Amino acid sequence: MRNLIVKQVDAFTTHPFGGNPAGIITNGDGLLSDEMMKIAAEMNLSETAIVTMPESLDTDFRVRFFTPSKEVDLSGHVLIAATWALLEDGRIHVQDGTSTVNKGTNAGRIALDLIFYSTDSPETRSDRVVLRNGLVCGELHRIMMHQAIKDHSPASIPVAEIAGILGIDPTDISGTGLPMEIISTGLNQLMIPVKSKETILELNPDLIKLGMANRKDGIHTNHIFSTDTFSDDCVSYARHFAPAVGMWEDPGTGTAAAGLGNYLLRHGIVTSGEMIMEQGNNSSNLARILVELEESTIHDGEARIGGLAATSISREISLESGVVTRV
Repeated sequence: MRNLIVKQVDAFTTHPFGGNPAGIITNGDGLLSDEMMKIAAEMNLSETAIVTMPESLDTDFRVRFFTPSKEVDLSGHVLIAATWALLEDGRIHVQDGTSTVNKGTNAGRIALDLIFYSTDSPETRSDRVVLRNGLVCGELHRIMMHQAIKDHSPASIPVAEIAGILGIDPTDISGTGLPMEIISTGLNQLMIPVKSKETILELNPDLIKLGMANRKDGIHTNHIFSTDTFSDDCVSYARHFAPAVGMWEDPGTGTAAAGLGNYLLRHGIVTSGEMIMEQGNNSSNLARILVELEESTIHDGEARIGGLAATSISREISLESGVVTRV
């Protein structure tokens, strides 16, 4: 029998039980793939990450990602959450300014920048958190993941078909004057523009039909967004559905935010590469995702996405003969 500590870490927020929750195990060495899958099913969150020692010299850790039903190559919010959990455990060394940690994933090596400033008596602000792990004390300003934008192309899917599945009028999409696009960030993500934030907030899509349509078209996830926002400092509001990969709705999606930032800059919707995006189905408790792009690199496929995180739950589980139980 083996006991493990599993955390629920909420990404893209500074408040426990906000943002986008992820299950995190930071000491998963020796676990078999089917054991990792069973732990993710027991957690029943959108995704769970299992962190192990690195498999290559150019990475610091190996991270695998699981929905409750399958393994996926990459999840931005889970990678942010896993980085926070490792910081809490004192397993990542940070110094004043920017420190970089490299994670090995099924999608390749992913670099994350940690912006941190040490101080004896830091004052907590809403846009940063105090980090105390026995080794350092200071203000962590943000965790930013380097995200590749691998490809983008117009979607050939009829607007009427998608609108029907989402349960909205086709003019809610076509009236934006913006195209639907498929953007690949390791996952093929369908970007769907909608005129009104209220329309998105009230969405009740047929997720069974959406999953079937996505599998037919080779799409993994759907990012429904509007430039009509709840917060004045945000450039977009979105909800994210991924039934084709076993996830009904994701409250905060880093990889999709990177793709959307690239989309907005390419189409001239924003003029600055520094953006804040909000996401979720509860307008009083939305995830806030930071996006950074250089205008000169929008066709080269580079972005940085991130924010902060908070641990809401930490508990011990027991793994015996492939059965996961709570201790």
